[in-house]
Amino acid sequence: MRKINFIIAFICLLTIGAKAQGQFTILGKMTEKTGQAMAYLSYSNQGKKVLDSVVVQNGQFVFKGTVNNPLRAYIYLKPVVNGIYQKPNDGIEFYLENSKITITTKSLLGNASVAGSKTNDEQRQLLAMQKPFRKIADSVMKVYNSWNEVQKKDSVLRRSLRAPMLASQAGYDSVSRIFISRNPNSVVSLVTFISLELRQDFNPDTAQAKFAKFTSSLRESAPGKKVQAMIEVGKKTNVGVTATDFTQNDPTGKPVKLSDFRGQYVLVDFWASWCKPCRAENPNLLKAYNKYKSKNFTILGVSIDDSDMKKAWLNAVQQDGLPWTQTSELKGANSEAALAYGVTAIPANFLISPEGKILAKNLRGAELEKKLAELLGSK
Repeated sequence: MRKINFIIAFICLLTIGAKAQGQFTILGKMTEKTGQAMAYLSYSNQGKKVLDSVVVQNGQFVFKGTVNNPLRAYIYLKPVVNGIYQKPNDGIEFYLENSKITITTKSLLGNASVAGSKTNDEQRQLLAMQKPFRKIADSVMKVYNSWNEVQKKDSVLRRSLRAPMLASQAGYDSVSRIFISRNPNSVVSLVTFISLELRQDFNPDTAQAKFAKFTSSLRESAPGKKVQAMIEVGKKTNVGVTATDFTQNDPTGKPVKLSDFRGQYVLVDFWASWCKPCRAENPNLLKAYNKYKSKNFTILGVSIDDSDMKKAWLNAVQQDGLPWTQTSELKGANSEAALAYGVTAIPANFLISPEGKILAKNLRGAELEKKLAELLGSK
């Protein structure tokens, strides 16, 4: 499943809504001699992108400033060779807050330790709790990657890895929830909550109950309100509710409304030309379409391509032989329809009844045909 960039960006830019106090000082120390380089600090503070730079002198650099709240930041280095800046070749992502933060390493920022920051300490604690389960998952993937292409297609072999991978995921989720319960006022907990409880197909009622356990100050902060908005979108896309109407243009520029399909069963399919899992699923959609199109069923394709990818989108439609209506705002991650339906990963789909109610979500392969057979009868 392909993640869409806006959810990743949202997590990286989360901040806690408390007033700024003091300022931050970042001291970078590289104990081994380094050549001439520039250090760059990049972050976003209350929606404003900030990029600062300093010269690295004797393996050290210092940044100072003020942020409103703890937030994700990134420091990277650009070496200078013969007076010419090279491409960045080293960097570290960390939590930036108004404190004295020391970043220490021998030579590579990617291997640095971060001290002097409560939020980074919390992040380190969470990673330590998750580490045993990450190791299990890594070992399972190591086995899978050691197989040849024939072995990777062997369903029996693949099933042999399912149990340890599921156990790893269950353990990872369990310790993550323990961390959240112990740290209800931590931005690290909020970021973890999003990745854990607001996954695709999350239950908004369950998520709402769990979100209520955060402190009121965190829930009422700007990122807390965004999380609440995500939960509200989840409520609006629950099975049984009326599907939100939207309008997009087809490839000829003609406006198409979801409500134009009232009276039919319609599968709203969110996809993109660059999404390999989407393209792999298209043959299954085509099979279902051809089997049930005479029984009042159709598909409405909603592309998450952007304006630069219009040609690729149209080529993908032709290459995959998709005969149903295709639309796109060509806004990529800013697709209003995708945002309205809380789509954070593709492929994603919603099966809508002739009355406009959501009947099911994210039906793939045989699941789609099974649901259509249940509703329309087998052919």
